[in-house]
Amino acid sequence: MSNSPDVQHPSRDEAFQSAVDLARHILENANSYHALAAEDFPGRDRMRFAVLLVMLEEAGKMLNMVRECERAAKADYLSVRIEDYNDNCLNGRRALGQILEELRIMDKAFEALGKGEVERMPEPAFLREDFCTLKERVLYIPLDRSKRDTSFIPSGELMDRLAGTIERNAVAAGSYLHDLGRALGLWITLDLEPRKEGGSHSIRYV
Repeated sequence: MSNSPDVQHPSRDEAFQSAVDLARHILENANSYHALAAEDFPGRDRMRFAVLLVMLEEAGKMLNMVRECERAAKADYLSVRIEDYNDNCLNGRRALGQILEELRIMDKAFEALGKGEVERMPEPAFLREDFCTLKERVLYIPLDRSKRDTSFIPSGELMDRLAGTIERNAVAAGSYLHDLGRALGLWITLDLEPRKEGGSHSIRYV
């Protein structure tokens, strides 16, 4: 096994485009997440959670790339330093921490604006599990029956809040990189946008 660090240096143009590609990929996965919720069937929440975990992993990559693209643009670097892109577990944990903090801030802001007392978001049970094993545990069934517990899968309501926050970050990242890129003479755009019509669980990005 190689112990070499996971560090890549794509050109600035390539990094900007890859970050927007990540945002698009997250929104494509969001479409799958919502399509799975359209009907109730055995295994639905398990598969929705699996898609949500992938969205978290890619959100972590995207958020890091946006920061590094911004840094490169301000310093006029011709390449962008990207670390730990292939570490899905690390990226997922980083994104989860940021997403949960954003939700807490939103709840506090809702109360401060006098919109009524907000029920505090309970700590998700899966935070007490090893994040790096969650995706495999929900996708595959182990032979050992004692290891088949999936009670850590969050409620549909909590998953929707997490997914919605990830989606907003992806849309915002696409818009920000478009504007930042224009200042550098780049023309990159997130070619998915929220659908104007549709139910709470339908294809949202077209």
